[in-house]
Amino acid sequence: MEPVQSPCVCATLRMATRAVARIYDEALAPYGLRTTQYSILARLEVEGPAPVGHLASRLVMDRSTLAREAAPLVQAGLVAEEPGPDRRQRLLSLTAEGLSRLEAARPGWRDAQRRVRDELGRERTEGLLGELRALVGSVAG
Repeated sequence: MEPVQSPCVCATLRMATRAVARIYDEALAPYGLRTTQYSILARLEVEGPAPVGHLASRLVMDRSTLAREAAPLVQAGLVAEEPGPDRRQRLLSLTAEGLSRLEAARPGWRDAQRRVRDELGRERTEGLLGELRALVGSVAG
Protein backbone atom coordinates (compact mmCIF):
# COMPACT_ATOMS: atom_id res chain seq x y z
CA MET A 1 0.00 0.00 0.00
CA GLU A 2 1.29 3.46 -0.92
CA PRO A 3 1.91 5.90 1.99
CA VAL A 4 -0.34 8.95 2.03
CA GLN A 5 1.15 12.12 0.56
CA SER A 6 0.50 14.93 2.98
CA PRO A 7 0.98 18.67 2.45
CA CYS A 8 1.86 18.90 6.17
CA VAL A 9 5.60 19.27 6.84
CA CYS A 10 5.30 17.70 10.28
CA ALA A 11 3.32 14.66 9.09
CA THR A 12 5.69 14.07 6.19
CA LEU A 13 8.80 14.40 8.37
CA ARG A 14 7.31 11.99 10.91
CA MET A 15 6.52 9.44 8.20
CA ALA A 16 10.06 9.76 6.83
CA THR A 17 11.50 9.47 10.33
CA ARG A 18 9.52 6.30 11.03
CA ALA A 19 10.60 4.75 7.71
CA VAL A 20 14.27 5.54 8.27
CA ALA A 21 14.17 4.58 11.97
CA ARG A 22 12.75 1.19 10.96
CA ILE A 23 15.88 0.56 8.86
CA TYR A 24 18.19 1.51 11.74
CA ASP A 25 16.15 -0.38 14.35
CA GLU A 26 16.31 -3.55 12.23
CA ALA A 27 20.07 -3.15 11.81
CA LEU A 28 20.62 -2.55 15.54
CA ALA A 29 18.21 -5.21 16.84
CA PRO A 30 20.83 -8.01 16.84
CA TYR A 31 22.81 -5.88 19.31
CA GLY A 32 19.85 -5.32 21.61
CA LEU A 33 19.60 -1.61 20.81
CA ARG A 34 17.06 0.74 19.28
CA THR A 35 18.03 3.81 17.27
CA THR A 36 17.51 6.27 20.12
CA GLN A 37 19.49 4.12 22.53
CA TYR A 38 22.36 3.90 20.06
CA SER A 39 22.28 7.71 19.76
CA ILE A 40 22.49 8.10 23.54
CA LEU A 41 25.46 5.73 23.79
CA ALA A 42 27.22 7.40 20.85
CA ARG A 43 26.72 10.91 22.27
CA LEU A 44 28.03 9.83 25.69
CA GLU A 45 31.06 8.31 23.99
CA VAL A 46 31.82 11.57 22.17
CA GLU A 47 31.02 14.04 24.95
CA GLY A 48 31.66 12.03 28.10
CA PRO A 49 29.51 12.09 31.23
CA ALA A 50 26.65 14.57 30.98
CA PRO A 51 23.76 15.83 33.08
CA VAL A 52 20.40 14.54 31.84
CA GLY A 53 19.23 18.03 30.88
CA HIS A 54 22.36 18.79 28.88
CA LEU A 55 22.27 15.45 27.06
CA ALA A 56 18.55 15.87 26.31
CA SER A 57 19.26 19.30 24.85
CA ARG A 58 22.13 17.99 22.71
CA LEU A 59 19.87 15.23 21.33
CA VAL A 60 16.92 17.62 20.90
CA MET A 61 14.79 15.54 23.26
CA ASP A 62 12.86 16.49 26.35
CA ARG A 63 14.22 15.30 29.69
CA SER A 64 11.40 12.83 30.31
CA THR A 65 11.89 11.16 26.91
CA LEU A 66 15.62 10.88 27.53
CA ALA A 67 15.01 9.44 31.00
CA ARG A 68 12.58 6.87 29.55
CA GLU A 69 15.02 5.88 26.76
CA ALA A 70 18.03 5.77 29.11
CA ALA A 71 16.34 3.66 31.81
CA PRO A 72 16.81 0.30 30.00
CA LEU A 73 20.42 1.26 29.25
CA VAL A 74 21.02 1.90 32.95
CA GLN A 75 19.27 -1.36 33.90
CA ALA A 76 21.43 -3.26 31.39
CA GLY A 77 24.60 -1.72 32.81
CA LEU A 78 25.43 0.13 29.58
CA VAL A 79 25.01 3.57 31.13
CA ALA A 80 25.73 4.63 34.70
CA GLU A 81 23.49 7.15 36.43
CA GLU A 82 24.72 9.01 39.49
CA PRO A 83 24.15 12.29 41.30
CA GLY A 84 25.81 15.34 39.76
CA PRO A 85 27.97 17.82 41.64
CA ASP A 86 25.01 19.76 43.06
CA ARG A 87 22.91 16.65 43.84
CA ARG A 88 19.91 18.06 41.90
CA GLN A 89 21.39 16.88 38.63
CA ARG A 90 21.66 13.29 37.46
CA LEU A 91 24.81 12.47 35.50
CA LEU A 92 24.78 9.82 32.78
CA SER A 93 27.99 8.17 31.64
CA LEU A 94 28.95 5.35 29.33
CA THR A 95 30.16 2.21 31.10
CA ALA A 96 32.82 -0.14 29.75
CA GLU A 97 30.03 -2.56 28.86
CA GLY A 98 28.16 0.26 27.11
CA LEU A 99 31.24 1.13 25.06
CA SER A 100 31.68 -2.53 24.14
CA ARG A 101 28.03 -2.80 23.01
CA LEU A 102 28.32 0.45 21.04
CA GLU A 103 31.44 -0.79 19.26
CA ALA A 104 29.78 -4.14 18.51
CA ALA A 105 26.72 -2.36 17.07
CA ARG A 106 28.69 0.00 14.81
CA PRO A 107 28.71 -2.39 11.83
CA GLY A 108 24.90 -2.59 12.01
CA TRP A 109 24.68 1.19 12.18
CA ARG A 110 27.08 1.50 9.22
CA ASP A 111 24.95 -0.95 7.22
CA ALA A 112 21.85 1.14 7.92
CA GLN A 113 23.73 4.31 6.94
CA ARG A 114 24.87 2.69 3.72
CA ARG A 115 21.36 1.43 2.93
CA VAL A 116 19.79 4.85 3.33
CA ARG A 117 22.60 6.60 1.45
CA ASP A 118 22.35 4.06 -1.39
CA GLU A 119 18.60 4.63 -1.61
CA LEU A 120 18.94 8.41 -1.77
CA GLY A 121 22.27 8.73 -3.55
CA ARG A 122 25.23 10.74 -2.32
CA GLU A 123 24.12 14.17 -3.52
CA ARG A 124 20.56 13.87 -2.22
CA THR A 125 21.81 12.49 1.10
CA GLU A 126 24.20 15.39 1.63
CA GLY A 127 21.53 17.90 0.59
CA LEU A 128 18.97 16.34 2.90
CA LEU A 129 21.41 16.32 5.83
CA GLY A 130 22.23 19.97 5.24
CA GLU A 131 18.57 20.95 5.12
CA LEU A 132 17.69 18.93 8.21
CA ARG A 133 20.64 20.32 10.20
CA ALA A 134 19.59 23.85 9.26
CA LEU A 135 16.01 23.12 10.30
CA VAL A 136 17.07 21.62 13.64
CA GLY A 137 19.38 24.56 14.27
CA SER A 138 16.68 27.11 13.56
CA VAL A 139 13.84 25.56 15.58
CA ALA A 140 15.57 23.61 18.38
CA GLY A 141 17.03 26.58 20.20
